[in-house]
Amino acid sequence: MRKSVENISLLQKQINDLQLENQILKNILERSGISYTHEISRISEPENTEEYDPDQGARIIHPGQITDEMANLFYARFWGRQDVYAKRSEKKSTGEAGYYTQCHNRWENICPKMRHEKMNCKDCPYQVYKQLTIKDIRAHLQGRSYSEKNLLLLGTFVLGSFFNKRNVVKLGCSHKVV
Repeated sequence: MRKSVENISLLQKQINDLQLENQILKNILERSGISYTHEISRISEPENTEEYDPDQGARIIHPGQITDEMANLFYARFWGRQDVYAKRSEKKSTGEAGYYTQCHNRWENICPKMRHEKMNCKDCPYQVYKQLTIKDIRAHLQGRSYSEKNLLLLGTFVLGSFFNKRNVVKLGCSHKVV
């Protein structure tokens, strides 16, 4: 019982000390010409913030045609290899998704996957990776393909920032795809 009373007394002293400190700080603010009540009301009121737009996709300008210049501008925002790329694929049975490097021999008889052999593409003696082309990037941007390395998710964000109705971003680029 004695321990509880001591704890309560200690807590009460801490509260009194904090209240005294609080009053001293309020007095300092007042002497400096800063109104404590005005500052509290300013902090508690939200500033002019833009309201959340539930249909954010409506702000994106969908151009009728994706040009080579647009595709190069998009690709310039990313660093990556041009000598190989991957496409996204989903298993219909499980919905599981993965990315697979694109190879010219994938659907040929020499491909171990066509013979149902387990082998990583990187270890295949017949690998001839497909090079990333402007045609692949345009197909990705037009929604006709899940290609171009891992840009599927990033592409939506970046494309939105390039063709946003409120602030169309114009950036120059020196990195071009063949």
